[in-house]
Amino acid sequence: MSLKVLKFGGSSVGSAEALRRAAAIVRAELPRGGLVVVSALRGTTDLILEACAAAGLGDLALALDQLAAIQLRHQAVADELGLTQAVATAWAPLFARLDQLLTGMAMLGEATPRGRDSALAVGESLSAHLVALCFDGTFHDVREVMKTDARFGKARPQLEAIRAAAAPWRAALSSGGLWVTQGFLGSSPEGLTTTLGRGGSDTSATLLGEALDAEEVQIWTDVDGVLTADPSLVRGARPIPQMSLGEAEALSAFGARVLHADSLAPGGRAGFRLVVANTLRPDASRTEILPVPPRRPAGAVTSVAYKEGISLLRFPASAGLEPPLEVARSLEEAGALRFGLISSPAGTLLAVRPETHAATEVLGTLAASGLACEAGWAVVALVGEGLRADPVAALRHLAALGQEPIGGLLTGSSTVSIAFLVPESRLGDLIPRLHDRCVSQTIGAINPDEAARR
Repeated sequence: MSLKVLKFGGSSVGSAEALRRAAAIVRAELPRGGLVVVSALRGTTDLILEACAAAGLGDLALALDQLAAIQLRHQAVADELGLTQAVATAWAPLFARLDQLLTGMAMLGEATPRGRDSALAVGESLSAHLVALCFDGTFHDVREVMKTDARFGKARPQLEAIRAAAAPWRAALSSGGLWVTQGFLGSSPEGLTTTLGRGGSDTSATLLGEALDAEEVQIWTDVDGVLTADPSLVRGARPIPQMSLGEAEALSAFGARVLHADSLAPGGRAGFRLVVANTLRPDASRTEILPVPPRRPAGAVTSVAYKEGISLLRFPASAGLEPPLEVARSLEEAGALRFGLISSPAGTLLAVRPETHAATEVLGTLAASGLACEAGWAVVALVGEGLRADPVAALRHLAALGQEPIGGLLTGSSTVSIAFLVPESRLGDLIPRLHDRCVSQTIGAINPDEAARR
């Protein structure tokens, strides 16, 4: 039997209505069974983190207020689904565990990464037990299979251990049956709960797809697949029916709302089909991310992506390469994302995006030390398999921008994208222009059905 893995994010399991929609999707997509991976109910993760923060500061009363809010929220959803009594036995020890964890944090006056991971596991497990009942499936704990190292908060999956641990799941699922499990969670070599960090639930689904030899992994979210541009800037943005793994990786790297890069790697290794679809509109367009690139005309651009909030750090040529590399390391350790490091005889340019308060503080310290730091920049990327066949096409597109102020080119190692730096203030005008020039003119290469209608 060919296996499908379906993953539903928090917005897809955030209410009784959402769960009913998801159940209908599962019945349609998995008539013979398969594996469903679910996130915590929408908002639960934030409440747990807030409770941990309060407990770590010694405010147990506030932490327990957050716990009560979590219980009330889950109780309301279960009541509306008529599953309160059925799920009570599974939920009781989970709520007790979260109470115990918060009390311990308050006593110690510290919320450790290990403690937070254990607390976050409660949210994922509450959801999975409820979903299993709602979908007429059986719950299985993902920590039986998802083996990681012991880096709490950002654990690294151990691929060989995961595949070995997944053998019983492969055998059982091959004969049918609907299983439900948690996303985001893992288990250290010592058996302690870990979490996978950014994009962890999607990554869980694709790692399980790889380990279970799945034919297809579906990621159900709240958008109609992957779009040709940000619809808030481009009214003509369209879903991309099929795209290559390389295109998806480039879009993820340069800020488009697509799967996290870590969740794309298993598809590249295992060769399964990866689908992004909309829980709110299951019959709408969806995007298939294929291990074998779809055919594109030479020079065709599939999409335009951007990421704002970029800061540029400029180093004089006399500084050499070591200082920029050291600054890049310190910023990344503090939680910044590095988008480019350009070195030339005239000096070195480092482009970063501070994702945390700690990274912002490091940037402030660097600026106070006299290093040239400029905020207010954005990175824009043209992405498409057509650029692989005609790399010069991207430069022709850029040449058409005329006197647009470009801070630097970020080509990287990808042959399916080219990125450049522009002031944030130019995005509202620049992204629609690029989409009109680079994507709309080749829309037939992206969506043949729409081209036929046109």
